Amino acid sequence: MTVSKSTTEQQTVMLAADVNSYSVTTVNLAVEMAASANSELHCLFIEDEDLLQVTGLPFTSEISLTTGRERPTSIDQMRRSLRSVAQQFKQTLRHEAQALQIAWSFDTVRGRIREISLKPETDVTYTILGQAVSRHQARRIHGPRKILLIGNDSPNKKRALEMLLRRFAHQKIEVSVVADDPASEVLSEIAGLIKPDDQEMMLTIFDRNQLDSLLERTGSSFDCAIISKHGESDERLRILKTLRCPVILVA
Repeated sequence: MTVSKSTTEQQTVMLAADVNSYSVTTVNLAVEMAASANSELHCLFIEDEDLLQVTGLPFTSEISLTTGRERPTSIDQMRRSLRSVAQQFKQTLRHEAQALQIAWSFDTVRGRIREISLKPETDVTYTILGQAVSRHQARRIHGPRKILLIGNDSPNKKRALEMLLRRFAHQKIEVSVVADDPASEVLSEIAGLIKPDDQEMMLTIFDRNQLDSLLERTGSSFDCAIISKHGESDERLRILKTLRCPVILVA
């Protein structure tokens, strides 16, 4: 493990990504979250367990995008490719973290990225999961930035939203909040972040029972989502499978 600064302070922000979800944008998001929380950032590059297992099967082959030729694969070859991506990840992290002068650390582990969402790390307030971006989002150049916030049970969600609003400043922003308690103080504070006369921001509040239909209609169109790391793990995994954007899991 490489550590750029002292790691004696309590860790509160973690980024997890794999070869399919690593991107400079996701690293930037995690670095800005750590800077906003005034905390260290710990990054995990996940060597995908399923990908390595499939690579080792005798009938698995790789087809070149440039030549169309088919060639056999091997676990050793895949591991070398994954290590190359991990090094790119680490270099990007070093550059972005130094720019904002935050402490950081980096590990490579073997596993599955969605399993990270089930681990109850008590010292991590914000866990950012890199996720494969939808074609719709990747190709969208113009149009508003779209943020999804599920649940209003924690003030930490409001802080995460504040960071995203700063990140997308000077752009049109649409915030969709799925509220557990429409009368909660946290929801009032969240609504207070969106000024009624601000033409660049729009807030829409949904009941919890509208979540499934909302995800079905718009799950692939969000730029970032904020959800709880607590509660029912089955529901959390179902939400993650639907979304095609980076996700901030909040304690």
